[in-house]
Order: sequence, then C-alpha cells, then structure tokens
Amino acid sequence: MAPEKGDDRIELLRELMEAYSRDVFHVVLSYVKDRHIAEDLAQDVFVKVYDHMDSFRQESSYKTWIIRIAVNRAKDFLRSSARKNISMDHFSNIDSEFSVEQTVISKIRDERLWSAVNELPDLYREVIWLYYAKEMSIDEMTHVLNLGESAIKTRLFRGRELLKKAWKGSDDHDAGE
Repeated sequence: MAPEKGDDRIELLRELMEAYSRDVFHVVLSYVKDRHIAEDLAQDVFVKVYDHMDSFRQESSYKTWIIRIAVNRAKDFLRSSARKNISMDHFSNIDSEFSVEQTVISKIRDERLWSAVNELPDLYREVIWLYYAKEMSIDEMTHVLNLGESAIKTRLFRGRELLKKAWKGSDDHDAGE
C-alpha cells in the first residue's frame, strides 16, 4: 500500500519534532519563563506546523520556519488574556536543576528588580515595563505611547541608568547589613 499524503505529513512532522522540539521548547521558554507553559506552547507550535505544512513555501529552512512559529506563538501568548493570570513569579526562569537556595535568591532578585522598576518615574517605568515585561519592540511602543523612536530609546536608556543606580545603591546597602 502506497503512503497517503496524510501519512507523509505525519512522518515529516515526526522528523521535524525529533529535530527541533528542544529548540522550540527553549525559544518559547525564553519568552514565557515557565516550563509548564512552554511545554504546552511547544505542542501548540507543532500543531500549527502540521496544520500549515501545505503552505510552507520553502523560502527558508524548516528550522527557521518552525522557530518563527514558536516566537510568534510565545508572543501571542504574552499578549493574550491567559498571560494576565500569571503572577510575577513567572518572570524568572527557574530551572528544576536549581537548588532551593538559588531559586529563593532568584525570586528575591526579581522582586527587588521589579520593585525598583515600580519606583521609577512614570515616563521611564512605562517603557521599561513594555520593553522587558511585555516584550514590545521599540516600533510597537512608538504606536502604543504615541512617541517617536528616539524618545523611546532615550527613555529606555535613562530608565536603565536609573535602575543601575538604584540597584547599585541597594547592593551597597545590603552589603552593610
């Protein structure tokens, strides 16, 4: 019996999953910072790959195409209402290989960093938040904030500088305790 078109697609999907599932997982994890969510989204990516195999135009490699789908899926998730239900704990990438001490230290650093961000003046806080927490591009922020690209870049630079000063000050303070 000759393989049907569906059988070929399933075999190709298996090959692609075997070749790229780790890459997809790590790309998605770098965006969502949560292992369980990344696993779910990686599965979604391969469902999309299967659904759109016929439309793959071979203008790039399968790897490039699949990683682009993974990035888009992660960004879609971050913009979605499901993302809003995730606590700040998920901003840190806590790997199961970390010790309990490293996990606690990482969480404390994240909380301190976001506390420092929240202490920034509004014009710097909003660009830092949009850029890092919401992973918006500078171009996207120009539309959201109705500002020019140079204004966004300047605010990001100054906001980072203020954060560095605040972070250095808090480290000096902690060292004295």
